[in-house]
Amino acid sequence: MSYVVTAQDYASWRTQARALLQAAIAPNEIVWNDAAAQTALFAVTELPSASTTTTGVVVPTVSPQFLELAETVCHHRDPERFALLYQMLWRLVHEEKHLLDLASDSLTRTLQLMEKAVRRDVHKTKAFVRFRKVIDADDHEHFIAWHRPDHYSLKLSAPFFARRFAVMRWTILTPDESAHWDGEELHFGPGAKATDAPDDDAMEVLWKEFYRAIFNPARIKLKMMKKEMPVRHWQTLPEAELIGAMLIEAPQRVERMLAQQQNLS
Repeated sequence: MSYVVTAQDYASWRTQARALLQAAIAPNEIVWNDAAAQTALFAVTELPSASTTTTGVVVPTVSPQFLELAETVCHHRDPERFALLYQMLWRLVHEEKHLLDLASDSLTRTLQLMEKAVRRDVHKTKAFVRFRKVIDADDHEHFIAWHRPDHYSLKLSAPFFARRFAVMRWTILTPDESAHWDGEELHFGPGAKATDAPDDDAMEVLWKEFYRAIFNPARIKLKMMKKEMPVRHWQTLPEAELIGAMLIEAPQRVERMLAQQQNLS
């Protein structure tokens, strides 16, 4: 018999995985629905209670290292993440207690790469979010940003903005979900479209001037820049509008810088 279960995030996956493990249901007997991606293609199957399969069942404990890995990987966009995590959980309990230490194992490697991808996505969100100021109906300032993360990572990155901009009221919109800080609490809501974000404001003009001022044409490495600032994010970065023109001007600016240095020597 195959069991069909649905998970959306780490909390729901952990609850389901605990019940499955306690009922001694192997990974190959399970079909996972991904509620976050709206891929619930199968009706959920009611799981048997542990008492109907085994007696005196005690759910084994796993290391904090695995739980930390699982919590991060659950934010990955791959719809297979829940199945892969349960496979590892099963193997940790029934086959190899030190599986996470086996870097050569394909499952371990896959999940570690997924964890790394999510953490990198969080880093990019912190680096690339640009707020624009709007005035709401009560004549209060509200700062809104649009960002397109690669994964479901907003819940991991939003606390950073709550700490960094604690005195501001702000909203970060993404296609999958949104984060709202009211000055006291962090709230999450549904996703939005890029057109829901406001247009340019005075802060954006100041940011462009700052970026132009710190741009060093003598140290530009286009390949590295595109790696650290992927082109897919340029549409949300006000400074990206300046890059093309500044790259064209770069050789002349370098020549002027060298000439100035020679005059000073």
